[in-house]
Amino acid sequence: MHRLQARTKLVVIAWLVITLLIANHRQWHFVPYIVALVLVVSSVLLSRVSLRDFGKRLWFLILIVFSSLLLSIFGSTGDSPVIWQLGPWASSYAILSHNLFITGSICLFLYATSWLPPLRSWCQQKFWLRLMRNLLLLLIVASLFFFWLTTGFSSTHQLKLGPLVVTQQGAWLVIIIFMVFLVLYSFSTILTMTTSPIALIEGLTLLLSPLRYLKLPIDDFALMILLALRFIPTLLDEADQLMKAQAARGADMMHGTLRERFQSLTIFFVPLVQGTLRRASELATALEARGYHDEGQRTRLYEKNLSRIDYYVLCIVICSTSMALFV
Repeated sequence: MHRLQARTKLVVIAWLVITLLIANHRQWHFVPYIVALVLVVSSVLLSRVSLRDFGKRLWFLILIVFSSLLLSIFGSTGDSPVIWQLGPWASSYAILSHNLFITGSICLFLYATSWLPPLRSWCQQKFWLRLMRNLLLLLIVASLFFFWLTTGFSSTHQLKLGPLVVTQQGAWLVIIIFMVFLVLYSFSTILTMTTSPIALIEGLTLLLSPLRYLKLPIDDFALMILLALRFIPTLLDEADQLMKAQAARGADMMHGTLRERFQSLTIFFVPLVQGTLRRASELATALEARGYHDEGQRTRLYEKNLSRIDYYVLCIVICSTSMALFV
């Protein structure tokens, strides 16, 4: 994977996007997704990246998939056959409001207790305790929102919840969302872990070079992306230095009241923005001093002509995914 040209990897990712979009129209056809997973596993093994580091970068994917499960699996579209149905539940407003009031009161008591001095520092040190406290606050707000919406309901008013229906189309939508995000996110991670930013931008510039005939500023676009990628670690380092400097002066952005935290964040962001603008001005001066201009052809440092291994990889990916669509 490290020997491949950057534009070869970009073409592979674009081709997989097109393939998976076409495969979505054929329900319960898993062959293209299995082939894509095989390509992902092969790429991870051939790239020799750390599996531990690679797994740490997938936590955001799990969050997205969990959200899509909640939003999509119970969606019934058209006349799609029902796989599983839960509910409906019917209850009077008096019973439901009584149970919800007790639940909200318990959540409010636990949330208020978590801010007492003996437990406050403990909750700040434990991530799962902070998460539980935020969930308690969410349940309290949801309870208040329910009572606000049901103002004026009689005690005998019947409330109906559900049914929650899982259809074949909803289940298929969840599966393809998971597979598409897994494949594309994995290949994007491998791309960033095995390709330098300069090589990546050079490959993107070469792929977009036909747009020059339309008088589009491809080189300026590539420079903008390169500078953005280059400044991300720089800004992170500067933010870390500012946080350590503020902590050395006694500032604490993680504790205190909401007003104190807001003031600490203000003290933190003002020098960060000033440093960012100063670096941008210095960079513009350096580009001007080196005679940078947006005309002419750029010299390629990393991207060369496609080698035999690039053609082999493109042929394997295109042929395997094309055959998977028609199996």
